[in-house]
Amino acid sequence: MSKTDYSDYSLIINAPIEAVFEVVDSDKHIKKWLDGFIENKYEENFDPENPVGHKFKQKLKEGDEIQEFEGEIISYKRPKEIGIRLKHSSFTVDVYYRFFLEGTNQTRLDYECKLEMHSLVTKMTSIFINWFTKRELIKQMSSLKKYAEDRFDGVL
Repeated sequence: MSKTDYSDYSLIINAPIEAVFEVVDSDKHIKKWLDGFIENKYEENFDPENPVGHKFKQKLKEGDEIQEFEGEIISYKRPKEIGIRLKHSSFTVDVYYRFFLEGTNQTRLDYECKLEMHSLVTKMTSIFINWFTKRELIKQMSSLKKYAEDRFDGVL
């Protein structure tokens, strides 16, 4: 039986919703704020306008190792939501980014993550994994916020 953990995080970003959505939606921007991100390789028939259901492979550098994950886009509502599923041999993670207009040039980003652990080792170390994941999440969201705000110059 697998074990599932949830985490969420919200922050206000001083940039318009379209600009913040682009920073999360575009690989060239993700590379600027997501530590360890190397690339996403999409299927040949990938349609960026209708990406739900499309698969990709994501490479991330963790320490000295490069990890590869099987990915799938599970939700896409421009500029309101992006959902992805990443699979690894020991876990599956569903991540949702939800964007809300908070005011002129201000966006609330809600991040939600569901982590399902499959291996005995990840189940046994889930408390440490959750603590580390939350710490990394705060760091990544702060980096995303800074990048989105720094690149927004008052015009789209």
